Amino acid sequence: MRITLHRRALLLICFSLTTLAGGCKEEKKPVEIPPEQLVGLFKNISGCRQKYAEMDARIDAAGVRNPAFHRVPGFPYLRTDRLMASYRDQLGTFDEAAGWVRRMREFDQEAREFEYENLGMTSQEAAILRFDFLVCSQGLAGLEMEIPSNFELVRESASVPDDYSTKTQLLGLYPLSTPLLRSKISRFENAVRAEFAQPAEALIGDGPQVQWQVDQVEDLSLVPKHIYETSPDELGLPGLVDSAWRAVAEAYAPQLAGSADGKAGLLGAPTWTASGLTVDTSKPTVNYQIGFVRFGQMSLIQVDYFLWFKRPAGTSVAKDAAPIDGLIWRVTLDEFLKPLAYDSLRASGSEHFWFPVQTRLQRQAAVDGQPPFLPQDGLAPESPRLLLASSNGELRQVQSAATPLAKAETRRYQLQRYEDLYRLPLPSGGSRSLFDTAGFVPGSDSEAPGWMLASGIAEPGRLRHLAHLPVDYIGRRHFDDAHLLETVFVPLPAPPIPAQVELGASAPPAMSAMSAGDAAR
Repeated sequence: MRITLHRRALLLICFSLTTLAGGCKEEKKPVEIPPEQLVGLFKNISGCRQKYAEMDARIDAAGVRNPAFHRVPGFPYLRTDRLMASYRDQLGTFDEAAGWVRRMREFDQEAREFEYENLGMTSQEAAILRFDFLVCSQGLAGLEMEIPSNFELVRESASVPDDYSTKTQLLGLYPLSTPLLRSKISRFENAVRAEFAQPAEALIGDGPQVQWQVDQVEDLSLVPKHIYETSPDELGLPGLVDSAWRAVAEAYAPQLAGSADGKAGLLGAPTWTASGLTVDTSKPTVNYQIGFVRFGQMSLIQVDYFLWFKRPAGTSVAKDAAPIDGLIWRVTLDEFLKPLAYDSLRASGSEHFWFPVQTRLQRQAAVDGQPPFLPQDGLAPESPRLLLASSNGELRQVQSAATPLAKAETRRYQLQRYEDLYRLPLPSGGSRSLFDTAGFVPGSDSEAPGWMLASGIAEPGRLRHLAHLPVDYIGRRHFDDAHLLETVFVPLPAPPIPAQVELGASAPPAMSAMSAGDAAR
């Protein structure tokens, strides 16, 4: 009997759903240090796991768990992200393992700071817990990572679940819907290319024009001239002091331009009010986050900029949806800390656009999943101006900031850390994150075609946290994937290390799993 393509797809769906329902494997658990061995110098960590369990239960019950990092199962003092997860099978030295574990401990401590604040703790209460869990994480990591099976379990478990649902894909007949997805994407991209090709005057419109520039507060001479002037950690990730990172963010903060009609589309700051979430347009604000991307043998610096706009009424599915929309602009810097490439994304994860800046970048010949989209011909300028739609901040063109806008009123925006969004003040006192525990902005539902569900992206119209942004409707890539840049462009060769900063000629000794605990202490 011949089985049709449609029947095969249905059989695949039935098999996959059965697997999803019953294909559970036994969860591995870490080997814990017996209590009788936690004496003397280790007596103060004897109750640490119980403390973690109680605090995490309290955090989860209050719904204030920070969505920036993923808890490593079985190890409550470790959290990870996609960048750290990308190193788990490439730890070849003692120092690399030490830095990897230390980074995940720091992620946990960082996330807890915001969780304490949103629980309403006093400064004294938070300080006591900060010290207690610092001691606990140092002690537990130092002891438990000495056990080879524990270190291997961390390697296996330190991954980040993706934001695609296989079950949703199957229910949406993803195998059969892919041609439809490709057709919809193609039509959308053609429309965007046509819009980007229009004269800037037509895109801005006849309304009052405004351009925003960053309010500079740091000395830009703090920006290093070469990536080797930074202080890399054990994994090779560049390091700078806070003021230098702020200078980097200010140096490449984009100029913005659009039409301001006084009703919507104005740059502002997310704000909790008595009636819910809104955007305060009296405080033009752009949040920034420093990140890294792996590009061949190099780890490059990225700066993400988050623009928030007040969304006009009548553009959302839910009647009481929050009037907020957003755009992300990302700058990837080369080894000389100059713009190498830009990419942009709606804060819901849609409209992922690429803009190469340097001729050195060559497109990959073949790309798995959804091909990257370059909406604008030629190279983007090193000093860009983003032309934005007045209704929702949609990106319409990238032009040079040197191009004059004679009729535009110039305003300033404040640059604030992305982490500030984790503790927005509440009108009744206390604080609340902009994001819920799943990484969504509550109530930010917006229009999204039903066909998008076939991609496996749950609630595709909702605004999301940086760590929860799927960017492909065909494939399974995320905005914070550690290797995303090299799926689009051919990696550049790593520059030679200048002689004046060369360190010892001998390579670090090979590391065994047993020695990782030593490094974690």
